[in-house]
Amino acid sequence: MHSSHAVTTLSGRRVVVPGGTGAVGEGVVRRYLAAGADVVVPTRTQERAEEFRRVLGDAATDRLHLVVHDYTTFAGAEQLAEEMQRRLGGVDDVVAPIGGWWAGKRLWEIDESDWRDAFVGLAAAHMAVLRAFLPRLNTRGAYTLIVGESALTPVPGSGLVSMEQATLLMMRQVVEAEAAGAQRVFALVLGPVRTRLVDSGDPDWVSADQVGAVAVAASAAAAVSGLEIRLRTQAEAEKALAALQGNQPGRTGAVVATSTMEPKNGRREDLLQVLADLAPQIRAEEGCLDYSVHAARGDADGPLLITQKFASIEAFTRHSASVADQIPKLAALLATPPMPPTLFEPVL
Repeated sequence: MHSSHAVTTLSGRRVVVPGGTGAVGEGVVRRYLAAGADVVVPTRTQERAEEFRRVLGDAATDRLHLVVHDYTTFAGAEQLAEEMQRRLGGVDDVVAPIGGWWAGKRLWEIDESDWRDAFVGLAAAHMAVLRAFLPRLNTRGAYTLIVGESALTPVPGSGLVSMEQATLLMMRQVVEAEAAGAQRVFALVLGPVRTRLVDSGDPDWVSADQVGAVAVAASAAAAVSGLEIRLRTQAEAEKALAALQGNQPGRTGAVVATSTMEPKNGRREDLLQVLADLAPQIRAEEGCLDYSVHAARGDADGPLLITQKFASIEAFTRHSASVADQIPKLAALLATPPMPPTLFEPVL
């Protein structure tokens, strides 16, 4: 049986997690960071961003990008998508654990404020994010909705939540039909979840970490066009993970990573020295086949092209972790923030 703690590699992937500062979202963010992805988490206040970074602790690497932004309106989500396009060069995956809870009234007792807050507001936030990001997704990526089991089972006194969650499941089906295979869209349907805030309850509940592991596996399973996945028990989580990991592409051999660095004015020699100092360490790493730095012929001041070749994606992932502490030193010498490398794998 596959373990929910198996490691999937998504090095170089750019992932946006609206709702990522929530208890379930935390598990998603941790898993994508552990898989090597760059993870963007929008939040409405700087205070919440700082608190979330403290919650993540050592998991909050330089690949975590906390952005203070309100994505819950059409205009706000569009602005966020445009900003991510500029900052990261694109988006590969979106995981949306956007949610909230409402309870206390039967449907015939609600007022207009209840309707707008518990149904219209939440559904509109999901719709805003989907319409902004889905057309921009890389074809290898995935869009994953995270909803509760109330989408399938009515909860008396919380009917607006059940209705809104059921709407999201239909939204996934509509998108799948309209995209006609051009985009992969998943829905994870959760029962009760063990989180850092709710760590008691039935031991058969899934954990936030398992939810994140399944989302990561869905991103990596390029052969799976999209699914509605039930995650109500440990057994369902393990079964889903095993199925998705079984559909991940096999290892294809050596990978080549390329990245471009634009030095600040007057700092090119300093940048070259840092890269030269790193060369012996990188070339000595297990699986490293080549590490070289290039410049355009005849250009003594322009950008540098760094190429690296490793025997496997696993070896490259280990390399990325080993040099992560060098990123701030390199960034201080660059005219623009460092971007994740572009990865190439054999096709012939």
